[in-house]
Amino acid sequence: MRKDIKRKIIIAENSGFCSGVRRAIELAEELAGKYNNVYTLDAILHNEEEVKRLKQKGIIPIENLKTKGDVLILPAHGATEEEIKTAETNFKKVVDTTCPLVLRTVHIIERLKKENYGIVIVGDKGHREVSVLSDTAGKNLIGIFRNKNEIPEKSFGKIGIVSQSTAFEEMLFSVTEKFLRYAKEVRFFNTVCDETLRRQKEAKSIAQTVDCVLVIGGKTSANTNRLFELVKKINKNSSFIQNEKDVKSLDLSQCKTLGIVSGTSTPKWLIDKIIEEINKQ
Repeated sequence: MRKDIKRKIIIAENSGFCSGVRRAIELAEELAGKYNNVYTLDAILHNEEEVKRLKQKGIIPIENLKTKGDVLILPAHGATEEEIKTAETNFKKVVDTTCPLVLRTVHIIERLKKENYGIVIVGDKGHREVSVLSDTAGKNLIGIFRNKNEIPEKSFGKIGIVSQSTAFEEMLFSVTEKFLRYAKEVRFFNTVCDETLRRQKEAKSIAQTVDCVLVIGGKTSANTNRLFELVKKINKNSSFIQNEKDVKSLDLSQCKTLGIVSGTSTPKWLIDKIIEEINKQ
Protein backbone atom coordinates (compact mmCIF):
# COMPACT_ATOMS: atom_id res chain seq x y z
CA MET A 1 0.00 0.00 0.00
CA ARG A 2 1.31 3.49 -0.83
CA LYS A 3 2.80 5.33 2.17
CA ASP A 4 0.62 8.39 1.47
CA ILE A 5 -2.55 6.33 1.90
CA LYS A 6 -3.47 5.80 5.54
CA ARG A 7 -4.80 2.37 6.42
CA LYS A 8 -7.99 2.26 8.48
CA ILE A 9 -7.85 -0.24 11.35
CA ILE A 10 -11.10 -1.34 12.98
CA ILE A 11 -10.63 -3.01 16.37
CA ALA A 12 -13.51 -5.03 17.80
CA GLU A 13 -15.00 -3.44 20.91
CA ASN A 14 -15.22 -6.93 22.41
CA SER A 15 -11.49 -7.67 22.41
CA GLY A 16 -8.88 -8.46 25.05
CA PHE A 17 -9.62 -10.67 28.03
CA CYS A 18 -13.15 -11.75 28.90
CA SER A 19 -14.23 -11.14 32.50
CA GLY A 20 -13.50 -14.73 33.61
CA VAL A 21 -9.94 -14.74 32.26
CA ARG A 22 -9.27 -11.24 33.60
CA ARG A 23 -10.34 -12.39 37.08
CA ALA A 24 -8.00 -15.41 36.89
CA ILE A 25 -5.01 -13.31 35.79
CA GLU A 26 -5.57 -10.69 38.47
CA LEU A 27 -5.71 -13.37 41.16
CA ALA A 28 -2.55 -15.01 39.82
CA GLU A 29 -0.61 -11.74 39.78
CA GLU A 30 -1.81 -10.90 43.29
CA LEU A 31 -0.55 -14.26 44.57
CA ALA A 32 2.75 -13.88 42.70
CA GLY A 33 3.31 -10.69 44.68
CA LYS A 34 3.04 -12.62 47.95
CA TYR A 35 4.78 -15.95 47.19
CA ASN A 36 8.07 -16.86 45.50
CA ASN A 37 6.61 -19.46 43.14
CA VAL A 38 3.00 -19.86 42.15
CA TYR A 39 2.00 -22.88 40.08
CA THR A 40 -0.98 -23.28 37.76
CA LEU A 41 -2.53 -26.60 36.73
CA ASP A 42 -1.86 -26.58 32.98
CA ALA A 43 -1.87 -23.11 31.46
CA ILE A 44 -4.11 -20.71 33.38
CA LEU A 45 -5.41 -19.56 29.98
CA HIS A 46 -4.94 -20.57 26.35
CA ASN A 47 -2.57 -17.90 25.13
CA GLU A 48 1.10 -18.73 24.77
CA GLU A 49 2.31 -15.13 24.82
CA GLU A 50 0.51 -14.31 28.08
CA VAL A 51 1.74 -17.56 29.65
CA LYS A 52 5.32 -16.46 28.84
CA ARG A 53 4.70 -13.10 30.52
CA LEU A 54 3.28 -14.77 33.61
CA LYS A 55 6.26 -17.12 33.84
CA GLN A 56 8.51 -14.09 34.16
CA LYS A 57 6.46 -13.10 37.21
CA GLY A 58 6.96 -16.52 38.80
CA ILE A 59 3.63 -18.06 37.73
CA ILE A 60 4.59 -21.49 36.45
CA PRO A 61 2.28 -23.98 34.66
CA ILE A 62 2.61 -27.68 35.53
CA GLU A 63 1.12 -30.55 33.54
CA ASN A 64 0.51 -32.89 36.47
CA LEU A 65 0.12 -32.74 40.23
CA LYS A 66 3.24 -34.69 41.18
CA THR A 67 4.81 -31.35 42.05
CA LYS A 68 4.41 -30.14 45.63
CA GLY A 69 4.57 -26.53 46.76
CA ASP A 70 2.98 -23.59 48.50
CA VAL A 71 0.41 -22.29 46.00
CA LEU A 72 -1.50 -23.88 43.11
CA ILE A 73 -4.01 -22.09 40.91
CA LEU A 74 -6.76 -24.10 39.24
CA PRO A 75 -7.27 -22.68 35.72
CA ALA A 76 -10.22 -20.73 34.33
CA HIS A 77 -11.36 -23.85 32.43
CA GLY A 78 -11.79 -25.78 35.69
CA ALA A 79 -10.43 -28.93 37.31
CA THR A 80 -11.76 -32.43 37.92
CA GLU A 81 -12.76 -33.65 41.38
CA GLU A 82 -9.71 -35.93 41.54
CA GLU A 83 -7.39 -33.07 40.54
CA ILE A 84 -8.83 -30.85 43.26
CA LYS A 85 -8.35 -33.55 45.92
CA THR A 86 -4.74 -34.19 44.87
CA ALA A 87 -4.01 -30.46 44.75
CA GLU A 88 -5.32 -29.97 48.27
CA THR A 89 -2.99 -32.76 49.44
CA ASN A 90 0.14 -31.54 47.65
CA PHE A 91 -0.16 -27.77 48.08
CA LYS A 92 -0.57 -25.59 51.15
CA LYS A 93 -2.91 -23.22 49.33
CA VAL A 94 -5.20 -23.98 46.36
CA VAL A 95 -6.91 -21.10 44.57
CA ASP A 96 -9.77 -21.90 42.21
CA THR A 97 -10.11 -19.47 39.29
CA THR A 98 -12.69 -21.53 37.39
CA CYS A 99 -14.91 -19.27 35.30
CA PRO A 100 -18.32 -18.81 36.98
CA LEU A 101 -20.01 -19.81 33.70
CA VAL A 102 -18.16 -23.13 33.67
CA LEU A 103 -19.18 -23.69 37.31
CA ARG A 104 -22.79 -22.96 36.36
CA THR A 105 -22.66 -25.75 33.77
CA VAL A 106 -21.08 -28.10 36.32
CA HIS A 107 -23.99 -27.41 38.70
CA ILE A 108 -26.53 -28.03 35.92
CA ILE A 109 -24.95 -31.41 35.19
CA GLU A 110 -25.01 -32.32 38.88
CA ARG A 111 -28.75 -31.56 39.04
CA LEU A 112 -29.43 -33.55 35.88
CA LYS A 113 -27.55 -36.55 37.29
CA LYS A 114 -29.68 -36.52 40.44
CA GLU A 115 -32.76 -36.69 38.22
CA ASN A 116 -31.28 -39.62 36.22
CA TYR A 117 -30.76 -37.79 32.94
CA GLY A 118 -28.16 -38.88 30.42
CA ILE A 119 -25.74 -36.03 29.75
CA VAL A 120 -24.87 -34.74 26.28
CA ILE A 121 -22.04 -32.21 25.95
CA VAL A 122 -21.61 -30.13 22.81
CA GLY A 123 -17.96 -29.17 22.37
CA ASP A 124 -14.42 -30.27 21.63
CA LYS A 125 -13.15 -33.59 22.95
CA GLY A 126 -9.87 -33.12 24.81
CA HIS A 127 -10.47 -29.49 25.74
CA ARG A 128 -9.96 -28.97 29.50
CA GLU A 129 -13.41 -27.46 30.04
CA VAL A 130 -15.09 -30.37 28.26
CA SER A 131 -12.97 -32.86 30.24
CA VAL A 132 -14.14 -31.24 33.48
CA LEU A 133 -17.79 -31.38 32.37
CA SER A 134 -17.35 -35.01 31.27
CA ASP A 135 -15.82 -35.91 34.63
CA THR A 136 -18.80 -34.31 36.37
CA ALA A 137 -21.23 -36.29 34.20
CA GLY A 138 -19.45 -39.56 35.00
CA LYS A 139 -21.45 -42.68 34.10
CA ASN A 140 -24.35 -40.50 32.97
CA LEU A 141 -22.36 -39.17 30.01
CA ILE A 142 -23.99 -40.11 26.70
CA GLY A 143 -21.33 -38.46 24.56
CA ILE A 144 -19.49 -35.36 23.37
CA PHE A 145 -20.59 -34.06 19.99
CA ARG A 146 -19.65 -31.24 17.61
CA ASN A 147 -22.38 -31.88 15.05
CA LYS A 148 -25.52 -33.93 14.58
CA ASN A 149 -23.89 -36.39 12.16
CA GLU A 150 -21.87 -37.84 15.05
CA ILE A 151 -25.03 -38.88 16.92
CA PRO A 152 -26.14 -42.52 16.46
CA GLU A 153 -29.68 -42.87 15.13
CA LYS A 154 -31.18 -44.89 17.96
CA SER A 155 -33.63 -44.36 20.80
CA PHE A 156 -32.58 -42.47 23.93
CA GLY A 157 -34.38 -41.99 27.23
CA LYS A 158 -34.09 -38.78 29.27
CA ILE A 159 -31.40 -36.47 27.88
CA GLY A 160 -29.94 -33.25 29.29
CA ILE A 161 -27.92 -31.11 26.86
CA VAL A 162 -25.25 -28.54 27.78
CA SER A 163 -22.33 -27.07 25.86
CA GLN A 164 -18.78 -25.89 26.15
CA SER A 165 -18.93 -22.18 26.95
CA THR A 166 -17.15 -21.22 23.72
CA ALA A 167 -19.13 -23.43 21.31
CA PHE A 168 -21.04 -22.10 18.32
CA GLU A 169 -24.74 -21.81 19.12
CA GLU A 170 -25.40 -23.43 15.72
CA MET A 171 -23.53 -26.54 16.94
CA LEU A 172 -25.64 -26.65 20.09
CA PHE A 173 -28.94 -26.17 18.25
CA SER A 174 -28.05 -28.75 15.58
CA VAL A 175 -27.19 -31.44 18.14
CA THR A 176 -30.31 -30.64 20.18
CA GLU A 177 -32.56 -30.89 17.11
CA LYS A 178 -31.24 -34.40 16.41
CA PHE A 179 -31.87 -35.58 19.97
CA LEU A 180 -35.40 -34.16 19.85
CA ARG A 181 -36.10 -36.78 17.18
CA TYR A 182 -34.64 -39.74 19.04
CA ALA A 183 -35.00 -39.07 22.78
CA LYS A 184 -38.13 -39.54 24.88
CA GLU A 185 -37.38 -36.38 26.85
CA VAL A 186 -34.90 -33.56 26.27
CA ARG A 187 -33.82 -30.83 28.69
CA PHE A 188 -31.87 -28.11 26.93
CA PHE A 189 -29.54 -25.56 28.53
CA ASN A 190 -27.89 -22.86 26.46
CA THR A 191 -24.58 -22.61 28.30
CA VAL A 192 -22.71 -20.73 25.58
CA CYS A 193 -21.04 -17.68 27.12
CA ASP A 194 -22.70 -14.33 26.32
CA GLU A 195 -19.29 -12.69 25.88
CA THR A 196 -18.36 -15.36 23.33
CA LEU A 197 -21.60 -14.74 21.44
CA ARG A 198 -20.99 -10.99 21.36
CA ARG A 199 -17.50 -11.53 19.95
CA GLN A 200 -18.79 -13.90 17.29
CA LYS A 201 -21.54 -11.47 16.26
CA GLU A 202 -19.16 -8.50 16.11
CA ALA A 203 -16.51 -10.52 14.23
CA LYS A 204 -19.06 -11.43 11.55
CA SER A 205 -20.08 -7.78 11.20
CA ILE A 206 -16.48 -6.58 10.89
CA ALA A 207 -15.55 -9.31 8.40
CA GLN A 208 -18.33 -8.13 6.09
CA THR A 209 -17.10 -4.54 5.95
CA VAL A 210 -13.27 -4.67 5.71
CA ASP A 211 -10.71 -5.76 3.13
CA CYS A 212 -8.85 -8.04 5.53
CA VAL A 213 -9.27 -9.49 9.02
CA LEU A 214 -6.68 -10.46 11.62
CA VAL A 215 -7.79 -12.88 14.33
CA ILE A 216 -5.42 -12.66 17.30
CA GLY A 217 -5.05 -15.43 19.84
CA GLY A 218 -3.37 -18.63 20.93
CA LYS A 219 -3.43 -21.68 18.66
CA THR A 220 -4.75 -23.76 21.60
CA SER A 221 -7.65 -21.35 22.23
CA ALA A 222 -10.94 -22.97 21.21
CA ASN A 223 -12.87 -19.70 21.02
CA THR A 224 -10.14 -18.01 18.92
CA ASN A 225 -10.12 -20.92 16.48
CA ARG A 226 -13.89 -20.63 16.19
CA LEU A 227 -13.64 -16.89 15.53
CA PHE A 228 -11.20 -17.59 12.71
CA GLU A 229 -13.44 -20.31 11.31
CA LEU A 230 -16.32 -17.84 11.39
CA VAL A 231 -14.64 -14.86 9.71
CA LYS A 232 -12.82 -16.99 7.12
CA LYS A 233 -16.16 -18.08 5.72
CA ILE A 234 -17.15 -14.42 5.28
CA ASN A 235 -13.84 -12.83 4.32
CA LYS A 236 -11.25 -14.94 2.48
CA ASN A 237 -8.54 -12.40 3.38
CA SER A 238 -8.52 -13.49 7.02
CA SER A 239 -5.42 -14.56 8.95
CA PHE A 240 -4.89 -16.15 12.37
CA ILE A 241 -1.88 -14.69 14.15
CA GLN A 242 -0.37 -15.23 17.60
CA ASN A 243 2.00 -12.27 17.99
CA GLU A 244 3.61 -9.26 16.33
CA LYS A 245 6.25 -11.46 14.63
CA ASP A 246 3.51 -13.10 12.57
CA VAL A 247 2.62 -9.71 11.06
CA LYS A 248 5.97 -9.59 9.25
CA SER A 249 5.02 -12.64 7.18
CA LEU A 250 1.71 -11.10 5.99
CA ASP A 251 1.15 -9.10 2.84
CA LEU A 252 -1.17 -6.30 3.93
CA SER A 253 -0.53 -4.11 0.90
CA GLN A 254 -4.10 -4.48 -0.37
CA CYS A 255 -5.71 -4.01 3.04
CA LYS A 256 -6.94 -0.42 3.04
CA THR A 257 -9.38 -1.38 5.79
CA LEU A 258 -8.22 -3.94 8.33
CA GLY A 259 -10.38 -5.55 11.01
CA ILE A 260 -8.90 -6.90 14.25
CA VAL A 261 -10.73 -9.38 16.48
CA SER A 262 -9.41 -11.45 19.36
CA GLY A 263 -10.14 -14.48 21.47
CA THR A 264 -11.22 -14.17 25.09
CA SER A 265 -7.73 -15.13 26.34
CA THR A 266 -5.86 -12.58 24.23
CA PRO A 267 -4.30 -9.77 26.32
CA LYS A 268 -4.72 -6.15 25.27
CA TRP A 269 -0.96 -5.53 25.48
CA LEU A 270 -0.45 -8.11 22.72
CA ILE A 271 -3.09 -6.51 20.50
CA ASP A 272 -1.35 -3.14 20.97
CA LYS A 273 2.03 -4.61 19.96
CA ILE A 274 0.51 -6.13 16.84
CA ILE A 275 -1.12 -2.83 15.83
CA GLU A 276 2.24 -1.10 16.34
CA GLU A 277 3.85 -3.60 13.97
CA ILE A 278 1.06 -3.16 11.41
CA ASN A 279 1.59 0.61 11.43
CA LYS A 280 5.22 0.11 10.45
CA GLN A 281 4.19 -1.40 7.12
